[in-house]
Amino acid sequence: MTKNQFKTDAEKYLAAIKGNYKDSTYDEKRRKLIFYSNILYKLHQEGKISSCNPKTLTKEDINAYVIYRRRSGVKDSTIRKDLSNISELLTFVGNDAMKVYRVTYGNMRPKSYNGKLDPLPDEVIDRVYALARETKEWKVLQGCVAVILGCAAGLRPQESKQLYVSDVHHLDPQPYVYVRHVKGEGTWGRARKVPLNDGVGDIIQKYLVMRQRKLERKGISSDAMFPPMRSGREFVTQQSMSRFKRIVEEALGDSFVLKDGRRAYGQRMLDRGVPIDYVSYCMGHDSIETTQKFYASYRDKMVLSEVHHILSGGTAPRWETVTAWVHRKNVWTHSLPKHPK
Repeated sequence: MTKNQFKTDAEKYLAAIKGNYKDSTYDEKRRKLIFYSNILYKLHQEGKISSCNPKTLTKEDINAYVIYRRRSGVKDSTIRKDLSNISELLTFVGNDAMKVYRVTYGNMRPKSYNGKLDPLPDEVIDRVYALARETKEWKVLQGCVAVILGCAAGLRPQESKQLYVSDVHHLDPQPYVYVRHVKGEGTWGRARKVPLNDGVGDIIQKYLVMRQRKLERKGISSDAMFPPMRSGREFVTQQSMSRFKRIVEEALGDSFVLKDGRRAYGQRMLDRGVPIDYVSYCMGHDSIETTQKFYASYRDKMVLSEVHHILSGGTAPRWETVTAWVHRKNVWTHSLPKHPK
């Protein structure tokens, strides 16, 4: 049986970078690279790639990996993250195959891609809030809060899992969450304060009380919003966040993507008339173009409605007064703390 050279070189790479990352980030990088090494080793054993050695991987080998992951039902967004991590290792060993692959095969965007994904429906969000207020089960409440931090604060799952209790100001007159671990991985990006919407302060308080009791019973000291109950880690893993979400799905008898809650946060604020540059800041986007591309479907609806209005003899609103127009149309209230029925 041939040696898994990818895993061997990955260990060398990980040893070289260990001091540059926090333990939780380093552990996540190590887990991912070992995961990739097992896939590439399997593909090599089956004769689907020429090598699993990072120094000799070719653009065709990388493409075979991409095809394998797609056929396994993995989303392109996840595969792009795979390639980004693999690229770091290839650069470390002096292989430019990833650059050649990207030039040859493009950016992997499906032809049907339109930029916008559906947010979590209001009906599901309301059910999550109701479940959180009713339940007496720790795991169910924990799962609900993991979902709520996306729906009511717009946090990425990676940001939620690295949140501290002191970052959540749910009892303030203007409740907010301080996001210090931007994008979760590493420390890049500008930390931001985001409004905690929908009047969920009572749910957060209920969770924190139950969380403290749980920690005291186990004799654990942790500042993490989602403290690991078994390991010595500072934060839970990304797999734990997915597990929290599945518990909520089972309780609701429904299924959804955890990040759909974040999409709902951005879309609902736009629908309520919050200026798009404010929404872009709250979402932690690099630029307003990202917000427009992925969340501004509200303009599609407004344009359609207003064109018909104009053609029937009416006048169109100026875009800079769109907030007032939204109020006039009574689409949403501008008051953010609680989502209107």
